Amino acid sequence: MAEQKGVTRAEQEVVVPERMASGPVFSPQVDIIEKADSMVVLADMPGVSKDNVEVVLEKGVLSIDGHVEGTAESGLSLQRQEYEVGSFHRCFSVGEGLDAEKVEATMKEGVLRLVIPKSKRHRPQRIQIRGE
Repeated sequence: MAEQKGVTRAEQEVVVPERMASGPVFSPQVDIIEKADSMVVLADMPGVSKDNVEVVLEKGVLSIDGHVEGTAESGLSLQRQEYEVGSFHRCFSVGEGLDAEKVEATMKEGVLRLVIPKSKRHRPQRIQIRGE
């Protein structure tokens, strides 16, 4: 019987552990735009400051985490609450064709913008055709 070489299904799957958090955890709404040379991710995280966001790109998995702090003022009692505070968490399998070292991340008005360049070998290459 010939020995099979290759990667088994279990080795191909990326397991992302769930995060434990006290309080509500929200899944931010996202837009993902693919360009020829990069991926752009826009994530809505209202109330989250840039200091309370963590983005990790590792082994083809993009993880976005953020936290909103409550704005309770001392000496006042809350009469009505419609806006919940808590954490944001979202994970994506994006493959390994992205350059994790050159990610640009900005946070403006509650929207996280990530520009993740594709590695050169994963970018489309135009082939020049010469005539005879």
